[in-house]
Amino acid sequence: MKLFAATALVCLAAMPALADEELKGHKGDVNAVAVSPDGKLFASGGDDNNTLIWEGGKSTTHASDQGRVKALAFSPDGKRLAIGTDIGNVQVWDFATKKDLFSNRALEGRISQIAFMPDGKTFVVASVDHTLRILDTATGKEKAKLAAHKYDVRGLAIAKDGKTIFSCDTNGDLITWKANKPSKPQAMNKAECHALAMSPDGKSLAAGFGDGAVVVFDPATGKEQRRAKVADSVNALAFTTDGKTIAVGTQNEELQLVDSANAVTTKKGHSRPITSVAVTGDGRIVTTSMDQTVHVFAK
Repeated sequence: MKLFAATALVCLAAMPALADEELKGHKGDVNAVAVSPDGKLFASGGDDNNTLIWEGGKSTTHASDQGRVKALAFSPDGKRLAIGTDIGNVQVWDFATKKDLFSNRALEGRISQIAFMPDGKTFVVASVDHTLRILDTATGKEKAKLAAHKYDVRGLAIAKDGKTIFSCDTNGDLITWKANKPSKPQAMNKAECHALAMSPDGKSLAAGFGDGAVVVFDPATGKEQRRAKVADSVNALAFTTDGKTIAVGTQNEELQLVDSANAVTTKKGHSRPITSVAVTGDGRIVTTSMDQTVHVFAK
């Protein structure tokens, strides 16, 4: 396995920038993006089997022989990066040692999402094998297998206190996990659920669907707070830093911004479908796309 191999230089204005930025470096569809807690690093993963770490105008490549990169997540302290692939492989890169803590075939199917628990000691991976797994960050050892979905798990979110996990599937069902025990599936929408996102204050949970619906729930009660419709199928979403707007990546290549009154604003920057969305601490929106680029939308 090649670890942090060739370095590619990119013409990128110094961060933070007032203008939108386009980052090029991948040689295939870009499927996942993650932003470090301090906002200084971006990580993007793609079908070229590479994870690119972007900082200060440079990208460093973490190359893997373990499949196409489909999911990424930084640990809460920003010192580690979890990587999930289309063959169920999981790696955790340690920035201090510049080595993988482990690399193993943790799941039977493609990993769709990764999220760290607030303490950083464990993280959760969601998969198209209908399960979630809780893994030890340092060793990759499976701590728990959560199996209640009957369909592919596509969305994943964790409560701020780390006591509750939320997951949604391609049947449009939401399951709430407390102490690793599932609730009865909650039918949120008739279309496939593709993504979940928790608001910064932990009081709202947004779900995105294949019919373009964006549904916001109270995570404590499951009660619907509001519902909006965007131009096309929702592939990914994230709350902005103030929690008032939801950034939605769509199948028709547009970034749709849904405000608290459900008004929708469109931003364009990609030429093919958006695959993932993340928001930086200073309010920029970072997206990846099947057009092989990462786009940074200025706040």
